Amino acid sequence: MRILPSLAALVAATPALAEPKVIADLPPVHSLVAKVMEGVGTPSLLLDQGGSGHGLSLRPSQAAAAQEADLIFWIGPAMSPALEKPFETLAENAHVIALMEQPGTLLIDSTSAEPHKHEGEEGHDAHEHAEHAEEGHEEHEHEEHAEEGHEDHDHEEHAEEGHEEHEHEEHAEEGHEGHDHGPEDPHVWLSPDNARTWLALIAEELAEHDPDNAATYQANAEAASAELDTLIGEIEATLEPVEGREYLSTHRAFAYFEARFHIAPAHALTGIDGGVTGPRAMEEVRHAAEEGITCLITEPDTAEATVRTLTEGTDLKAHFLDPLGRDLTPGPNQYTELLQALATGYADCLK
Repeated sequence: MRILPSLAALVAATPALAEPKVIADLPPVHSLVAKVMEGVGTPSLLLDQGGSGHGLSLRPSQAAAAQEADLIFWIGPAMSPALEKPFETLAENAHVIALMEQPGTLLIDSTSAEPHKHEGEEGHDAHEHAEHAEEGHEEHEHEEHAEEGHEDHDHEEHAEEGHEEHEHEEHAEEGHEGHDHGPEDPHVWLSPDNARTWLALIAEELAEHDPDNAATYQANAEAASAELDTLIGEIEATLEPVEGREYLSTHRAFAYFEARFHIAPAHALTGIDGGVTGPRAMEEVRHAAEEGITCLITEPDTAEATVRTLTEGTDLKAHFLDPLGRDLTPGPNQYTELLQALATGYADCLK
């Protein structure tokens, strides 16, 4: 009599399906992908801790991993231009997804701060957010400042004189941290509405490549989206006591976060590069001091000497906020922790 092998033995003898080989460029993108992949696998992160997203390039080991990848999620060439050609040539077998270029992604014009959707999708969240801007809460407030002739009018006058805009372009060419992104601001991950749009996309891409785990990806994406709803409510509560208070920023790296949560700097300082402060920046600091502004939002990449020069002799207190959350532990919780840290940083600075 032949004895059939046990079910357990059959399962043990069946080779496990290999988890998808997935790469993400920046910690916030990696976090969203890791959230969707929980229980199946773990994506690889390209950016080293402390590195710059704008200057991100592939090391030889990373280039080899890209050749073997199944899926690559990245913001796109507007954020990391040095990755565009390597992804085209190295990742021959991978599906490369530039999140910034996906339909439904909310984009903000870096010159006018006007939000708009990426063409090709009538995404509810992005459309709803654009309506908020049209209702005039944050953008109208910014336009009022411009009409009062303080920042935008001054900026146009300086541009006509050829000083500030020329200086700004030179800084961008020198590679300062993201001071010239072209028409669209690439810090798109700082909008939780974009993150929600991408969660569904990430799940779809993973499911297409790995249909056996499609249900897991879908469930994870839905759970993460619900967590984002809770997070948005928590951030709104954190920022509500300081809504309407004015502050300075050294660079509009946080425009997506600011637009989503109805805050905006009275002045975004310009003429700053490698510790050098331009006369325009110092003039805006002087105006801010006269107006009683005490909060300065800046990034870790801003030179400490620059910050000292800007704040010396004023009541300005600098708060360093990292749009990438590079000091946070990479993984599925990093994105939530990043937005929570930004909300806390703004609230503390504006108190």
